[in-house]
Amino acid sequence: MPFINNPHRLSRLLLSALIFLVVFFLAVTSLVQKSPTFDEQGFIVRGLAYLRPPEEGGTRAIHVGHPPGLNAYNALLLTGDETVNLPVDDPSWQGTSFHRPAELFMWEIGNDVAHIMFLARLQTVWLGLLLIALLARWAAEMASGGIWLRQNASQRLSRNIAGVLTLLIVAFDPNLMAHMRLATTDFGLTATAALAAYGLWRLVRRPSYGSAALAGVGLGLALNTKFTAVLFLPFFGVVILLGLVFQWRSKSFPPENFRKVLLQTLLIYPLTAVIVLWAGTGFDVGALPEGLPFLPQLAGWHVPLAGYLEQLLDIGGRLEVETPAFLLGQYRTTGWWTYFPVTFMLKTPLPTLALIGLALTVMAITLWRKRREVNPSDILDLLVLFLPAAGFFAIALTTEINLGYRHILPVLPFLFVFTGASLGPFVAENFGASTVNKRAGKVIRWTIGGLVGAVVAISLWIYPHYLAYFNVLAGGPNGGWRALVDSNIDWGQDLQALEPWMEAQGVERVWLSYFGEARPEYYGIRYDGLDSFPPRLMDPAARPFFPDNPAPGWYAISATNLQGVHFDNHDEFDYFRQREPDGKLGYSIFLYEVSPRGEPVNLLLNGMQPDEIAPADYEKLGTNDVTIRWFDGRQALLLPQNGQASWLVSSADSPLAEQWSEILDGAEEIAGSADAYSIYAITESRLANQDDAVTFSSGEAGIDLLLPAAINRGGPHLELVTTWQQLGEPVPINIFIHVVDESGTIVAQWDGLGAAWQGWRNRDVLHQLHEIDLPAELLPGSYRIVAGLYDPQTLIRWQLPDSQDAIELGQFVVPES
Repeated sequence: MPFINNPHRLSRLLLSALIFLVVFFLAVTSLVQKSPTFDEQGFIVRGLAYLRPPEEGGTRAIHVGHPPGLNAYNALLLTGDETVNLPVDDPSWQGTSFHRPAELFMWEIGNDVAHIMFLARLQTVWLGLLLIALLARWAAEMASGGIWLRQNASQRLSRNIAGVLTLLIVAFDPNLMAHMRLATTDFGLTATAALAAYGLWRLVRRPSYGSAALAGVGLGLALNTKFTAVLFLPFFGVVILLGLVFQWRSKSFPPENFRKVLLQTLLIYPLTAVIVLWAGTGFDVGALPEGLPFLPQLAGWHVPLAGYLEQLLDIGGRLEVETPAFLLGQYRTTGWWTYFPVTFMLKTPLPTLALIGLALTVMAITLWRKRREVNPSDILDLLVLFLPAAGFFAIALTTEINLGYRHILPVLPFLFVFTGASLGPFVAENFGASTVNKRAGKVIRWTIGGLVGAVVAISLWIYPHYLAYFNVLAGGPNGGWRALVDSNIDWGQDLQALEPWMEAQGVERVWLSYFGEARPEYYGIRYDGLDSFPPRLMDPAARPFFPDNPAPGWYAISATNLQGVHFDNHDEFDYFRQREPDGKLGYSIFLYEVSPRGEPVNLLLNGMQPDEIAPADYEKLGTNDVTIRWFDGRQALLLPQNGQASWLVSSADSPLAEQWSEILDGAEEIAGSADAYSIYAITESRLANQDDAVTFSSGEAGIDLLLPAAINRGGPHLELVTTWQQLGEPVPINIFIHVVDESGTIVAQWDGLGAAWQGWRNRDVLHQLHEIDLPAELLPGSYRIVAGLYDPQTLIRWQLPDSQDAIELGQFVVPES
């Protein structure tokens, strides 16, 4: 076998195999420790829907703002998996939006999230290994000649060192590692853009039908991963144009060969790219829709790649959506031109920056020394590496979407190939340094080796939290959140670590502000929701948080929310920003313990939220151990029965119904600092009408209806006051009151709840006023008033002990006229 007779080649193969095994181990063992990040669930469900046949629920109507190719690739291993179901029965499955289908698919129809994420992310890991191999080969080939190869360096040694250097820099870069474990589009574009550029380099250096086809395949794949791949086209075009100009001017290039090159470059290359792209969309042919923001005159045209072109032409409309961003303590929706330069400097390892700087220095010196010897091939090498990378980066500076390093990730392969190809021959030359230069050669070898070793060490040190990597300029991953958030450090990836931490620390419940799509309930996390993004953990009408004096307990707050990027009040969590956390989960979820101060009290809010109370008035409570209830005093009154002191803050815009005056008799008004509300200290209420009770239940939840109800009918108006007592933990609930005739037909009804269910605590009593307008002309006869409870999300009614779902509260008769 050839490598047995070549120990150098055998050593190189063994080293490469070891590196690949280590990278694969790090990627796979870390990806299982991370929750689904933003976008992943949408990409996976879109890809799986794209691959499955229509009879199994497959559809190609779902749009995610990117081409389908990479989504389908990530879903390949899920296609034939019968344990993975699509939400085909939900009405949202018939539309084009991915949001609701993705939520159902991942969290609500019983799929195994860990199983789905492992198989989808594993596909990106394979793509990552291919990228590592590709860039190492490219750097090795480039370092073998031309301007790269140094005078006193062995070609074989230069090639080997360039390949190994690039292999290590790429394999252990924390930013590449962060995204090669995710089922998103950023790494896919990075890999396929590198393949497209490598193919282009081979095409312009050594034109052939094979190289034209390879370049076309790479370009077609890149265009099918992310629409921003289109940004590379003008820069690739410039490289091709200059390559043709150089070849045409070459005196040693026969005219007949030039015609062949024209055919390969201008026909075979783009045609292959289009065929590969078209094949990736299932050879789609269709009509372009109306209302496209760009080139609307194309509406109705039947064209190949119709679905692809529809979404590409609609990208301008999506870019018009404002995207909140954060940079160095500032907030904008229009972005900063400095965002990506700062991001690159803070999140790229300093040893990597040093290696890139050293490579640029070496190349600058080489170009100066060989300025009379530089030929067109050397210029093309540099253009292929720098023009697409610099152009892509320059366009990124103009975008208003500033969400993270991931958007400039495609620049890294070009920089790493340049670094390896520049430094490989440089190191090889110094292996053969003269006696005078031996010391300098040793310093150079040790310096470059030390920098590469530091890159490896950084990757091993940050494991498994690659997404949160920052260099020391930003204070490392512990301090990076002060400069950048969102996908730079916090993409929702650490939620699944919260429940094990709670279990280990004996924490039963947390206050949770989470930035991400994952569901805390899925992971068994017991929590009280705070303002989050997306805003699903907290009812905005029941905000439990007072920013200046938080209630006692443990708080788990995502870094992006800590900076308040998506909140109207960016300083909502400033109380916590000003103190060191008591712990962190993967650098993205900050943990704080707030100790109780003072005796516990009840805070009853009529038409108010706690953050609307002036700090001086809130301080009158004398404690931070505050349990909050919310209600609309015009129709409800919610009173605790826990024996603790209670304070009522009543909005001037929500006057208390007169029916509550007797219940609140004796409440003492407290002078406040604002005219917008009144403050009362109230005594624990004495329950009226508690002669009897019936219990409605749903599972383990129960609520007593206290009888009799107060009923008052005056002509076409019916007024009831019902009284209910919570038994256990609060759950979503609505009350219904039906007025039914002798045949059971509903002639009038009331539906709702005058209090936020989240604040209806165990043993609390709710007085609910129901005002019902009866039909103007009721037919003579007897009418029954019945009441019950139901879940507003599922519409399932609660049951009485006799399995009935409603109880009669009273009757009235309409006599014959």
